[in-house]
Amino acid sequence: MKTKLLSLLFFVFTIYVAAQTTYNLNWKLNIGTNIDLTVNINDIVTWTWTDGIIHNVTSSSGSSETFNSPDLTGNGQTYSYTFTKAGSNPYVCTYHSGNMSGTITVSAPLGIEDASISNFSISPNPAKNYIKIQLPQSIAEAKIEVFNILGKQIYSNANYRDNPIDITSWERGITLIKVSSEGQSKIKKFIKQ
Repeated sequence: MKTKLLSLLFFVFTIYVAAQTTYNLNWKLNIGTNIDLTVNINDIVTWTWTDGIIHNVTSSSGSSETFNSPDLTGNGQTYSYTFTKAGSNPYVCTYHSGNMSGTITVSAPLGIEDASISNFSISPNPAKNYIKIQLPQSIAEAKIEVFNILGKQIYSNANYRDNPIDITSWERGITLIKVSSEGQSKIKKFIKQ
């Protein structure tokens, strides 16, 4: 019975982690040319106008997806787009292309992993005080996210490089460790003693 319950909780948690997320970007004159964001497939990006000048959001040449907002004027106007394919999506305001542009990078969803990222290991497992996540040799740096069984994030490190992680403050039980690198992700179970 416990095994079935844990399997059900893991399944529900996996759906929770893979759920759609909305990202908000301010969009105004002179915001810059590096307005970049990395999202997952089916995530939504919403651009919000934060000045009173006419703008649009248009995919650039070479974008994995084609999107094009109407021309909008006024503080608080918004345009949203749901990204559905993995890839790079450069975008621009065609009125102010010299100082309003960026790239939305869309990562593959959980379950479509690069073989190399799937080979990370957690040691020791189970553990009480410290763990180390061993990345494959081909990966120099990765993003680490740890979630408790209820889906609450309890740890995050955007630039992990094989250093020990102090887990003394984590609650006992099963946690899920997500490792992401170069648009690929993998989740593995870990037991905190």
